[in-house]
Amino acid sequence: MRTATHTFALPTERDAATAREFLHELAPLLVSKKNLSVTVHRVGIPIRRRKVGIPEALLRSLLDAAKLVAEGHPFAVLAADDEVSAQEAADFLRVSRPYVLNLLKKGVLPYHMVGAHHRIPMSALIIYKQDQAPRRRSLEALTAETQELGR
Repeated sequence: MRTATHTFALPTERDAATAREFLHELAPLLVSKKNLSVTVHRVGIPIRRRKVGIPEALLRSLLDAAKLVAEGHPFAVLAADDEVSAQEAADFLRVSRPYVLNLLKKGVLPYHMVGAHHRIPMSALIIYKQDQAPRRRSLEALTAETQELGR
């Protein structure tokens, strides 16, 4: 495993508008499940008029990134075999660093030490987050229902 090296991208409003247009144009194509190809260019500046295929493995991540940009969220691309610090894991899971350290202590997440620093496999965080998603949705629904009953 390797330590994560990534740059967070903070989209501008122009980026967000372009991403929304990108998603709007791609939506009908995704439903058809046909092979996709695109003409590559920078916004307003054609690089070359050559169609480029989009591998299926890349398509879902590309759309997820486009959705984040369209909503104005910063994002980063990480390889699943990257290792991250406890703080980066906390940021990814949207929890506190002490909460992550508690998960490590309980053995919920694997890790190893590099000096005094915890290194956590990104793949383990992805699996943990996916496992927690149904629970989080149920809790959010219950919270919404409770609030609705309280009104």
